[in-house]
Amino acid sequence: MASPRPDLARITVSFTFFLLMPAQAQEAGAFEPFTHLANAESWTVFDRLDDTFFIPEWDSAGDGQNPDIHFSFLDGGILDFFADSVSSGGAFVGDLHAGGVDAIGCDIFVEDSESLEYAEFYLYSETDNRFYVSEIIVPESDGWSFTTVSLTMQEWFFFENGAFTAVELTPEILSNVSETGISFYPTDAANSDGGTVAIDNFTFYGALVLPSVRTGIAGQNFQMRFDRNPGIAYSVQSSTDLVDWSAVPGEEEITGNTPYTMNRALASGREFFRIGIDDFLTPVPDMGAGQPADAPSP
Repeated sequence: MASPRPDLARITVSFTFFLLMPAQAQEAGAFEPFTHLANAESWTVFDRLDDTFFIPEWDSAGDGQNPDIHFSFLDGGILDFFADSVSSGGAFVGDLHAGGVDAIGCDIFVEDSESLEYAEFYLYSETDNRFYVSEIIVPESDGWSFTTVSLTMQEWFFFENGAFTAVELTPEILSNVSETGISFYPTDAANSDGGTVAIDNFTFYGALVLPSVRTGIAGQNFQMRFDRNPGIAYSVQSSTDLVDWSAVPGEEEITGNTPYTMNRALASGREFFRIGIDDFLTPVPDMGAGQPADAPSP
């Protein structure tokens, strides 16, 4: 299982008939666990010092079990790990806005944190032919750590005329993305030469949007209808006292992108409902070549 992302927002709305309250956000969306060699080799590592492209190395850089992609610094050059239209079946490029992509996250491995100045996510938009980079990421220790950045709630930057400019990623910018990745910046050539960095569980997270809800009575049933977004799993829970909650049978792990209607037989007394929203995790399929790793996928 990929690492959980932080809860970016929590919204509670009360109604006469029910209570609507999203649950804790969990990992979801298209994600690449690099379980298969073909998928791993579809990604690219670019060494900016020599302007050279490499196929990343594939196996475990840290724990000897969970496969990842990794590479070693060569004479202190900046390393870009990236996906384009041929990587992971094109799962990490295209119209990110229409796809409801809200955040990018992954696990990163740093052999020696003192040799790394920082890392950053980036994307390239064909809309204005420009690279955009996230806020910097500074691992606090050696080994693995999880990091994520929002496309909609954090500033991004572009570099032009010798200076960085902060921007919001507009729907137009996100509508035509041809490359996404993460860059590793070494401190200097002497300390970083040969040091290994790696990534795993590269993930596009869906936007956690409070659904539009309509309620009504149809015969002897209470009806609750709400919109669904791709990459999100919905669940309905009920309570009679707003303290003890239980899942409504048959109303768990609701996924899809069309409106959904719950029918609940009317009962005596008072009953409240809430909708939990979780990310829905979808591993990138095996691209066909190579064999899966011996270790189970995360």
